[in-house]
Amino acid sequence: IKPTTINSRRLNMRVLAISALVLLAISANALYTANSPVIQLTEKNFQELVVKGEEPWIVEFYAPWCGHCKSLAPEYQKAAKALKGIIKVGAVDMTTDQSVGGPYGIQGFPTLKFFGADKSKPKDYNGARTADGLTSFAMQEANAIINARMNKKKSSSSSSSSSGDSGKKATGNADDVVVLTDANFDDTVFNGKDMWLIEFYAPWCGHCKQLQPEWDAAATKLKSTAGIKLGKVDATENSNVASRYGVKGYPTIKLFPASNNSKVSAIDYNAGRDTESIVQYCFNQLDKHGPAVEIDQLLDQATLESKCLDKSKKNSLCVLAFLPHIFDSNAKERNGYLATLKKVYKKQRGKPLTFFWVQGGDNFKFEDKLGLSFGFPAVVAISASKEKYSTMRAAFNEKGVNAFLEGLVIGKERLGDLPSDLPKIATATPWDGKDAAAPVDDYEDDEEDDADKEDL
Repeated sequence: IKPTTINSRRLNMRVLAISALVLLAISANALYTANSPVIQLTEKNFQELVVKGEEPWIVEFYAPWCGHCKSLAPEYQKAAKALKGIIKVGAVDMTTDQSVGGPYGIQGFPTLKFFGADKSKPKDYNGARTADGLTSFAMQEANAIINARMNKKKSSSSSSSSSGDSGKKATGNADDVVVLTDANFDDTVFNGKDMWLIEFYAPWCGHCKQLQPEWDAAATKLKSTAGIKLGKVDATENSNVASRYGVKGYPTIKLFPASNNSKVSAIDYNAGRDTESIVQYCFNQLDKHGPAVEIDQLLDQATLESKCLDKSKKNSLCVLAFLPHIFDSNAKERNGYLATLKKVYKKQRGKPLTFFWVQGGDNFKFEDKLGLSFGFPAVVAISASKEKYSTMRAAFNEKGVNAFLEGLVIGKERLGDLPSDLPKIATATPWDGKDAAAPVDDYEDDEEDDADKEDL
């Protein structure tokens, strides 16, 4: 064999070995493989798929060497799998395709952006780096696009935001946050039925100051949602309660489940620190850690006026469910209707809705004024601030009631003028949860009375 042939073979083997090492290095650096539900975006396909495409996208700009990116990868893939067919999920390797991120001011990794209605102004995602946080955010943005198209208004996704709150500065009322101290903490938190989300802070802490407007705004958004309260503890002034829960840094946020008999256990909060993330976290936790959902019975005129006919409550709806009279029904059937309303309530959480049930037939003039002449169960929604009402015409089931309430929001349901001379309702006796008592049979007493008369 000639020396040149041997040298040529050795050179080819070296080239193959180097090529294999290069491919191995690329494979090792790639966070998402070709089989991943996360779509790899590059300089060649980004404009065509994302910017010019009709679908909404959530896109991660990452570097393979970034530790936070590696930690995010499994959650991001889980979110991509859950969102498949609904919202596109992609990723850009900024070490190989830096020009893609240039127009969007990418300065750190990972950076996540939602490309919605206006692809030229993507929205930043600063929420929890979990599959739950990502999917909740993505679905909120998708719903915002749908609602905007239905209402023919510009989508809130069209403006960029660093807070994850539609580009608007968080606004809320600080009075909606309950101030907790060593003196009132146990009585306030553990003696009620509510679930609590509590911030432990220090007045000098910069991150606490940044959180404050988001926290206040979240408290204001949640104040109409039964079963959840937001509080705050100045840990520098109330060291006893802060040390009890191992507070070592600021801000520290902890969830206290409803009816928590242990004054020690609490759940660490690890979601985003923007208003929407805080609110969504609370909604997600209510079913597991909140109090049992109850639909209150409307018992008197005073409650009707304060909860349903107060014109100062802007954009709020009072939902009255008129259930069949207990003489025409039974406890099992009524509890079934209430179970349906509870499911609707959970579905509609976060919306300014107040739910009550009323025994049908007890307030004939009131019912007649609202056009309830077709029988029970029936549902009426009242907007006192707009002086309007609407009567549900669909079947009384979970799907029908939800469709009715959602139709009101987008203007699909027929509205009537709320009568100015609406009759007052009668004071009702709280239902005892039982079937109607059997009527007393006075036949024997009547016979005895007749016998007495004959004797006379």
